[in-house]
Amino acid sequence: MNIIINADDFANSMAMSETICRCFDEGMLTSTSMMINTPYVEDAFEKIRQRPSLRVSLHLNIAEGKPLADTKEIAYLVDEKGFFCKRYETILTHYYFGNVMQKKIIKSAIKAEYAAQITRYATLLGTETIHLDSHQHYHTIPFISDILIELLQELPYQITYVRVPKEPFFLELSSFRDLKNYCGLNIIKHFLLNLFSHQLARKLQAHHITCNTSFIGVLFTGNMTLASIQKALQKCHQEDLIEILLHPGFLAEAEATKWSESPFKTFYTHPHRKEEMEILLSPIFKTFIQSITGNHYAKHI
Repeated sequence: MNIIINADDFANSMAMSETICRCFDEGMLTSTSMMINTPYVEDAFEKIRQRPSLRVSLHLNIAEGKPLADTKEIAYLVDEKGFFCKRYETILTHYYFGNVMQKKIIKSAIKAEYAAQITRYATLLGTETIHLDSHQHYHTIPFISDILIELLQELPYQITYVRVPKEPFFLELSSFRDLKNYCGLNIIKHFLLNLFSHQLARKLQAHHITCNTSFIGVLFTGNMTLASIQKALQKCHQEDLIEILLHPGFLAEAEATKWSESPFKTFYTHPHRKEEMEILLSPIFKTFIQSITGNHYAKHI
């Protein structure tokens, strides 16, 4: 069994990057996913250069922040201030219930922005091989995964790994707080992402792109616990490659004031993020992971 233990949102703020690096330096984190359309990219790349064994993926992002592509070219995705404004479900419904022209506009906008983010990431990192996932799992939407396959053929880079958020269903009710994962948005996301993940995995296999065979981090997203990880791993103990996703990075108090208008501020300042950091730094978590992997972490996949 190989396990990737990944933290999303690297480079989204200075404090988030610092916390993620701490979880790698002192804890069990093996991998991180990096946003490329933030003001903190240069600082993030310096941190990566100092940690050559930290596995890094490009965290494609059309959910928040400003784009890298020309806003005229991707007008569908941004508001009047030039910020990304389309939610996962909005893009999903606009595309599949839209007419031919609407479909063309949406697809063209996403393809242009993804191409710009992939190109900038590859250029700054100085690499031709790229691991990919996406903020809010947008890349799982079938027409968007088709865009990634098209870009694979058109760009001079090799996509070597793509995250597939296919998570086994499990029950973990150690506390009342756990119950909300089965009564709200997370259970819907779990069902939908599993549905789309089967299609995504088939496409990746057809194009000889590596992906994880199982995933942990949807049902308890924003509320990951050691017990939930343990229970989920029991369900996928026979899988070859498992990716565990946590969100340990959080905004520092000084940073939070700059995010006053961001709809993501509540998520980035929530106490659960510090709890997920504590999981990664926990000796109990370290002992548990080592006991089931024999120290075979998938740092270089």
